[in-house]
Amino acid sequence: MKQRARNYAFFLLVAIGAGRRAHAANLIVNCDKHESIHKALRLLASTNPQGPNTITVSGTCKGNFVIQSMDRLTLITKKGASITDRSNGSRSVVDIEDSRGVTVQGFTINGGSWGVLCSTASVCHLTGNTIQDGGTGVGMFFGSQAFLESNVIQNNGGRGSMVNDGSRMFSSDDVFRGNAAQGIAVLSGSLFEATNSSFLNNAIGVEAGVATVQLRGGTISGSVGDGMKLLGNSSGVFAGPTITGNGGVGVHLEDGAFGGFLAASITGNLSGLDIDCAPQLPITRFVDRTGGITNCIEPASKSQLKAAE
Repeated sequence: MKQRARNYAFFLLVAIGAGRRAHAANLIVNCDKHESIHKALRLLASTNPQGPNTITVSGTCKGNFVIQSMDRLTLITKKGASITDRSNGSRSVVDIEDSRGVTVQGFTINGGSWGVLCSTASVCHLTGNTIQDGGTGVGMFFGSQAFLESNVIQNNGGRGSMVNDGSRMFSSDDVFRGNAAQGIAVLSGSLFEATNSSFLNNAIGVEAGVATVQLRGGTISGSVGDGMKLLGNSSGVFAGPTITGNGGVGVHLEDGAFGGFLAASITGNLSGLDIDCAPQLPITRFVDRTGGITNCIEPASKSQLKAAE
């Protein structure tokens, strides 16, 4: 075992030495051989924190990993590696802080208070991961940006994802499903834009409070409650989503929220109302284009109260 550890450390140092000359390091970690993601991160943080660096991971890994002040780092698996929480739910599995251009690709990430946390003005790229069975799947705080593509965020005990503190998340072809609270909650001056992403069988599909949501295509369906809630001076722009088969209404607006229904199919939600305007002065435009049943009243020049035939 000691010989193996010495050989592994030697490999890392040789790789980093080569990376210094090329201004990059490419490291390989096999967790099934007791090699360590933590050790690779620690060595890169001390030798080449600005990157570009790549850590290619295989096997079944356990741990909680902090990426702090490291730029242009790719953590990738080509053989479907997994990373599982060891903190009994008290820590994030992958915690990215004050780092730009960090990519996490291809992993199954299990458990943790957060599956992946992107915080403190970080820029994170999550591609092709399954993030599941934690408190919240993906969290964003303090002006961070995240770009998600082709991930599955599922079966978390709270929210699938949370975007907070003026952060921005861009989602493409992701699936948020089976989460015990919202598929995603967007709060406190944050932005969420989704293209062809789906929110399936969550407690609530999408919820925004003092925030902005834009949906291009995709589906919100099977929510226990409402498909989408726009609360507290939030705005939602709908450009092609289908919102159907939710236990409450399709879209609920209140407290000065704005909904712009440029193109959407919002029908067949189980409360009997597809778009619900609460009494606190919400604003909608083009609600008649959705095909659904609504109590929202728009100016006569824009739209009239309409129930779909």
